[in-house]
Amino acid sequence: MQPTLAYLELSRPINGVIAFISVFLGAIFAVGIGTAFVPKTCIVAVAALLILSAGNALNDYCDSEMDRINKPKRPIPSGRIRRSEALIFSIILLSLGTSLGCLVNRYAVVIAMAVSGSLVLYALWLKRTPLAGNLVVGCLTGLIFISGGVAVGSIRGTFVPATFAFLFTTAREIVKDLEDTEGDSEYNAQTIAVLWGQRVAVLTALVFMFALILFSPIPYLLDWYSWHYLLIVFIGVDLALICFSIRLWRDPSKENSAKIQRWMKWDIFVGLGAIYLGSFA
Repeated sequence: MQPTLAYLELSRPINGVIAFISVFLGAIFAVGIGTAFVPKTCIVAVAALLILSAGNALNDYCDSEMDRINKPKRPIPSGRIRRSEALIFSIILLSLGTSLGCLVNRYAVVIAMAVSGSLVLYALWLKRTPLAGNLVVGCLTGLIFISGGVAVGSIRGTFVPATFAFLFTTAREIVKDLEDTEGDSEYNAQTIAVLWGQRVAVLTALVFMFALILFSPIPYLLDWYSWHYLLIVFIGVDLALICFSIRLWRDPSKENSAKIQRWMKWDIFVGLGAIYLGSFA
């Protein structure tokens, strides 16, 4: 049982479930809840879960030495899984997830291959490149919603949540780098925090947070969403990001950064809820 749980932990199932749900949300934003729940949407959702899980496992494989400092309880540094086993696990999941795209359409195949390739590049190289790795993760998160639209044959309505997810996730990834500065510095991973210091990393994260705050009223002003969206996104997202920004500016320590990035991970669903209510309420 313990090895099975270790593999499950390696895949970071909560992130996979979030990706699974996000595909359905993308389909709903594209065509409405009545026609979003079709077999192709389910196939794309499973593919997203598998590919993201593969990327997480590959990331742990590549970062096993840094994780001995940053996250010593992870499956590889704790000795519950060997690096070679994590690599095989990642390859199997990546192959299965990419193959599922063939059951949908050619656009799904292209997206699955692009996401898989990007995750490999991220784990091997881009994660250690200042800002580039953060932007890739942000783009891939946004692409999940577009892939939900691809599953149902329409990407209309997916660009706002995709943009929202891109800005939010990029900011969160930069905050996450602040949490991992100690191990990244030890192994010369050139994140913004390591290369230019904590204050520059905080400022960069704030740029993306405030870009999201500035973006948030635009769909309402363009009459795409109702007032329900504006109210919820202002209270649940904009004000929350302002609070996160102030707290991060005052204290960019590892402990505080860890708390903020965890809060941000869940706050994105408040924004998605605002988009849903604004679209269909």
